Amino acid sequence: MAEVADALLGEPGKIVQSMYFQGNPSTWPHQDAYYLDASRPGEMTAVWIASEDIAAGAGRFFVCPGSHKIDMAKNGGDFDIAYNHDRYKKLVVDIIQSHQLRFAAPALRKGDALFWAAYTIHGSLPTTQAQFSRRSFTAHWIPTSTDLLQFQARVRRMCYDVVNGTGVARPKDLSLIKNRAILAAETNFPKTFAAVKRAAIKYLVR
Repeated sequence: MAEVADALLGEPGKIVQSMYFQGNPSTWPHQDAYYLDASRPGEMTAVWIASEDIAAGAGRFFVCPGSHKIDMAKNGGDFDIAYNHDRYKKLVVDIIQSHQLRFAAPALRKGDALFWAAYTIHGSLPTTQAQFSRRSFTAHWIPTSTDLLQFQARVRRMCYDVVNGTGVARPKDLSLIKNRAILAAETNFPKTFAAVKRAAIKYLVR
């Protein structure tokens, strides 16, 4: 996987975010770049890895081929993630319809991986067979010579652990007191935490 990511990036890459999915919730169509990217925008790549054979009705992962070429509104103003996230999500759906984009949802088996670009619209199909899980991983890679760009507005420099020669960021590592404190605040005061977070993000993407 690292070899493919390095080839796509044109240089050694590092992982800035990874996620594990066990259930099969539907994921709305979106571009990763709206949320995170390389500090040279558009240079991030991501991969979806099936850890089991994904049933047809388990909410298969999809991409919209060619969507990376479409110029979309940036994170901010009327489409900021802080207070207008739903408007951005509707914009993506409108663009899919107006450009008549198709959904490509390949039948992925255990161990299969699918890579896509930062500007590619992707998500997961609605689940029609709730009895099946969708155990899978995603990883987001940026070139080693770049930093993480958040919300198309903030460059964030992070520390990386080296795993099998690849840098891996763990921004929510709970072995750190700071991260445990943040989690405690989010857990015990969810509404206040969410309001402060939205205000902070709005300041960044104004």
